[in-house]
Amino acid sequence: MSEERNSYDVGILTFWNVPNYGTFAQAYALQKFIHALNEKRDCKQIAYLNQRHFDFYYSRLPRCNPLHKTFYRDLWNRAFPFSQYYKKKKSFLESYKKISHTKEMTAQELEQAKFDTVVLGSDIIWDYSFEIFDKDPFLFGSKLNAKKKISYAASFGTIKESEPIPEYVKKSLLDMDEISVRDLNSARIVEKIVGKKPEVVLDPTYLWDFTKDSNVIKPQYENYMVVYGQDFSENSIKEIINYAKENKLTLICLDCNNDNYSWCDITVRQCDLTPFEWIGYFRYAKTIATTTFHGLTFSIIFNKKFAFCKTQFIMDKAGDFLKSIGLYELFNKEKVTIKEMINHNWNYSFINSKIEERRRISIKFIEENIK
Repeated sequence: MSEERNSYDVGILTFWNVPNYGTFAQAYALQKFIHALNEKRDCKQIAYLNQRHFDFYYSRLPRCNPLHKTFYRDLWNRAFPFSQYYKKKKSFLESYKKISHTKEMTAQELEQAKFDTVVLGSDIIWDYSFEIFDKDPFLFGSKLNAKKKISYAASFGTIKESEPIPEYVKKSLLDMDEISVRDLNSARIVEKIVGKKPEVVLDPTYLWDFTKDSNVIKPQYENYMVVYGQDFSENSIKEIINYAKENKLTLICLDCNNDNYSWCDITVRQCDLTPFEWIGYFRYAKTIATTTFHGLTFSIIFNKKFAFCKTQFIMDKAGDFLKSIGLYELFNKEKVTIKEMINHNWNYSFINSKIEERRRISIKFIEENIK
């Protein structure tokens, strides 16, 4: 398709420019996979993020209450151009620019742009309960000038089927051509709105082969254990430290939210860690301890023995998937140790076969809707 000014072929609308490794990885993977699947289609990320969402990460004003203990640290970081805050901002903004994308757009410019096809997703773009998402109608396909609007692996996140759904969400989903979601909860909500059960597909990071991606950077360290996420209990921390000592592993904390775990041997600050370096740490790790959705995802992608310290927020997003690959009971036990999880009988032949079944369904959805 020839591209006129402000006119595009395939556009992916997700959380553009958000300084989160998983968010970057799913955006990158979906764009790369669609392009590889059909090189005749010019697929680009839509370089737009709701202004309130953007300001949450990049505004010079702190994002927490003045009475909160982190307010003045946040203010200091945002006020000085040589702080870690600015290094992180520069690192992520430059990484996103390396993904094929449209020109940077305001909300008004996005409304005026023309697309042949728009793909909404992936991630929790439909969780309208998050104030920073600002109930952005674009995330539901509203106000977009596109011949075809579909979603790939979109998720309602923490929204429950029993909750009342806003009218703008209902109207937008009813106006879409095809819908796919990432989890069964989102599928039930969509079915409740449109009267048809959508396809449940894989997170796009499972579609792209990161083991062969030359952009992934090998870290300088060897024989290490990755620690990634928040909400590690005191008991989990003790067990992680003991496991690393017993197995002579260096504990490396990958900072994702100003994490500074003094109990780790090394902390790699987010301002010094590009997304492709982050992926590299997972790829070459001996083992991993994580609490996050994409920490879990990349541990599985690289067939690692790992510990997943669950939170309800992540289990709501990943529980159905874990059941499908036989790992739900392991991680959802009332009492399970770090050692038990890592030393679990990891049958990756079975796990990968189940992922491949869902991968075929996911690819079919994309093939049929982006011909």
